Amino acid sequence: MRKLLSLCALLALAGCSNQPNQLILNPVYQSGKITHIDSNVSTSVIDLRGDNVTLKIIESGKVKTLASPGIADSLKSTLDSALSRNGANISNLATTRFEVDIHKLQAVVTEKLMTHTSVASIELGVRVIRNNSNFSKVYRGGANLEGPLSHDRAKIESQLNKLTEQLITRIVSDPELIAYLEG
Repeated sequence: MRKLLSLCALLALAGCSNQPNQLILNPVYQSGKITHIDSNVSTSVIDLRGDNVTLKIIESGKVKTLASPGIADSLKSTLDSALSRNGANISNLATTRFEVDIHKLQAVVTEKLMTHTSVASIELGVRVIRNNSNFSKVYRGGANLEGPLSHDRAKIESQLNKLTEQLITRIVSDPELIAYLEG
């Protein structure tokens, strides 16, 4: 009986230490109303990255990669929330199309003996198409994180989520973009 309990405890602890093989990216727009966008738009987000690797971990010359399934849907939800909170009406029937292309969205973690560093970078291409004209602009953001010992995946997820939210905030508050939408 004692051996059975020991085995169960060992299996339970082993199950707790295994992290899922994916990175959870779920940015939330928290900036509230920072501008006024008086426009009806239909939105779309397309993941144009060459591969779907969101986290690359480099340790002792070995590379481990993790993906984030549903990243385009997650980004679209955040974009829709940001636009709506700032006065835009989101509708699939709108004649103005607000398209976002994900060119880059990745964190690279380098593990060393006693420290780790994480370098996150995001690049989003925005295209707004209305009638016979369009507006295009690329938005980039980066963030660095350093810490002792091994990385904490939750902190890396938080780093990417915050950076994504900051970039979306920059997009919806861009004076050039707002002028085009209202022009």
